[in-house]
Amino acid sequence: MAKDLVAVKILDLPGTGGGCSCGSTLRGPEYMAMLAQKCDELREALESNFPGKTSTALIDLTISSEEKETEPGQLLVNGKYPPPLVVIDSEPRFAGSIQVNRIVKEVGKILNG
Repeated sequence: MAKDLVAVKILDLPGTGGGCSCGSTLRGPEYMAMLAQKCDELREALESNFPGKTSTALIDLTISSEEKETEPGQLLVNGKYPPPLVVIDSEPRFAGSIQVNRIVKEVGKILNG
């Protein structure tokens, strides 16, 4: 079933390991800047492909206790998936990185469903 609006959330849990085993050095300010840049890139790609039909948010689970308690948030808290976790319409879809092209394709499937 086609939808009018798709919500994409990027959940992050600073202080935990990312998609690689490089250690915590990638979780500092450089990592956060890269993550914010990747989220902006995703937001722009989604808006370019689906004008006005998507929303994109970067959520730090150490700040948003409400999101931390959600099922996707608990997947990060409990270490089931590595951050960042891409959640599309409340369903966890991708973990460990933000793959813009794959996310755009997935959102397209949902919107055109």
